[in-house]
Amino acid sequence: MKKGRIALGLGIGVLISAGLIILFKNVRLSAFKKNLISNANKEWKLWGKPLILSGKVQEEGEFECSNIYRERVGEYWRKGVNSNQDGCSNSPWSSAFISFLMRKSGAGNEFPYSSAHNNYIRPFIQNRKSGIKSNFKAYKLQEKKPELGDLVCYSRESGVDYDTTRNYKSHCDIVVDVNKIKGNIEVIGGNVNDGVTKRILTVDSKGYLNDYNNDWFTIIKNNK
Repeated sequence: MKKGRIALGLGIGVLISAGLIILFKNVRLSAFKKNLISNANKEWKLWGKPLILSGKVQEEGEFECSNIYRERVGEYWRKGVNSNQDGCSNSPWSSAFISFLMRKSGAGNEFPYSSAHNNYIRPFIQNRKSGIKSNFKAYKLQEKKPELGDLVCYSRESGVDYDTTRNYKSHCDIVVDVNKIKGNIEVIGGNVNDGVTKRILTVDSKGYLNDYNNDWFTIIKNNK
């Protein structure tokens, strides 16, 4: 009888696992989203898979000013925003990194490639407020749940929120994984801890971003 219970338990476990596999396989992604997530993960692996969990560095990666990686940052600048800089310049390159990924993944003329995140955040917020037809619209955190291929953004100066219309310092990461069971999402961004870094952020029981290690204020929904 005991062996039967064990076998039954294992059988149920297999069925649950199979169900989860089917569930995740049924998450349909566009070719653009697949490319975007794949390209982000490739860059993260190239940088040694640096990881931040709960705001603390868990794994160190490569450094932006070392020989090979300063040249890689130069690629982000040139191919992302057509600028001739490298990893040893004093200019933050996180938006150039996002622009590089967007351009490489096939965003075309739907994304305003820029060296400053607010130059695409603000237009995408306006898209949402004005009801402009677009594959990219930005919402408040409590309005939308982060999904694969979306961007989550935080301010890097005080006095900035969803309704700010002036230029401001900010940062965005790309959502590359959503784990509803663990209650977190994984995001990848550039110029984080001097490299391309993955962060694990918490979400609440309904799936809304509730990480407090940065001043997150908007989520850009990617429907391309």
